[in-house]
Amino acid sequence: QVTEGAITVSWNKVQASIDRYRVSYISADGDTEEREVEEDKNVTTLAGLKPGVEYVIYVRAEKGKQQSKRASTEAVTEIDSPAHLMSDQVTEDTATISWDRVQAPIDRYMVNYTSDGDTEEIEVEKNETTARLTGLKPGVEYVIFLWAEKGTRQSKRIRAEAMTVSSLYPYPADCSQMQQNGNTSSSVYTIYLNGDGSRPMQVYCDMTTDGGRWIVFQRRSTGEVDFYQCWKNYVEGFGGPAGEFWLGLDKLHNLTSSSPLRYELRVDLRTASKSVYALCDFFQVASSRDRYRLSVGNYRGNAGDAMTYHNGWKFTTWDRDNDVALGNCALTHHGAWWYKNCHLANLNGKYGESKHSEGVNWEPWKGHEFSIPFTEMKIRPQSSSNEPILGRKKRS
Repeated sequence: QVTEGAITVSWNKVQASIDRYRVSYISADGDTEEREVEEDKNVTTLAGLKPGVEYVIYVRAEKGKQQSKRASTEAVTEIDSPAHLMSDQVTEDTATISWDRVQAPIDRYMVNYTSDGDTEEIEVEKNETTARLTGLKPGVEYVIFLWAEKGTRQSKRIRAEAMTVSSLYPYPADCSQMQQNGNTSSSVYTIYLNGDGSRPMQVYCDMTTDGGRWIVFQRRSTGEVDFYQCWKNYVEGFGGPAGEFWLGLDKLHNLTSSSPLRYELRVDLRTASKSVYALCDFFQVASSRDRYRLSVGNYRGNAGDAMTYHNGWKFTTWDRDNDVALGNCALTHHGAWWYKNCHLANLNGKYGESKHSEGVNWEPWKGHEFSIPFTEMKIRPQSSSNEPILGRKKRS
């Protein structure tokens, strides 16, 4: 069995009585390693290998200082797949895609894009990480596949979708307008702040939950992304919108404060056996000058109200203390949030951490000693976003 980073080898056991087997390898790059395998085993997995590299593997038996002749075999690890395929600068008839380059030595990238039965394929030079797709139809969703090639060998394909601009909203300002343009699948899309074609933004649109139209701005699901980040990273955002990520405080401010639209917030929380949610009928993030102060409206849902406690408070990270506690809440609770003194919600806390108040907490639902394995925070324009919000309770 051969993967991008590992090779599993097996052999026939020797008849002689032995102490051990010794397995070694040498790569085409000159990397070597050697390990012992117990005498009653005849299989081992060599891990931590480089993708797309040829390895020569040797096995010999040992008894004391005696050694058998070596048996050898050759194997080439698989080419790793490109990562984080995203579409950007989408117009009526063009789209630009970008990705992270592979580690393996390759000859080329290949891009395949299709819609309504029409398929095109282009070759991209191995040192490039962007490509421009041309001749597209307006208002049509394209499925894009990308893979790397070395000779006749191919990496696994990765996929993305891109929706060319339609006449309804040439530059959709949010996932609601994206949905009205005919995009009904939850995916990564390009929206444009205030509908300005010169201000594109990559976002993940949840098009299924409660009617869809949600811009997802935070997701925890695996613990692969470290959320114990500095102020600068929380301002700019980190991670990828198709996986675990934080969209960025600047983007949240621009979305919720620079247009007449009023946004509502939804928080989805899941364990292996149960799902709950919290809704706030208003959500806004202030500017950097005001340290991205949070404003939330009235709560409803079945997760319990953990956001009202944080209403009106500035954002805090381990290197920027804006809370009212004696210490820095981000330091003591291993997160970053609109802390007060300190929290009822800590959705950017340490993944899987059960220490009091340090994990991914939502106190009204699971208390301070349970780290929630799945969270999503998302916003969308209110159904009547141009109407004033009345009857909002005073927050403490």
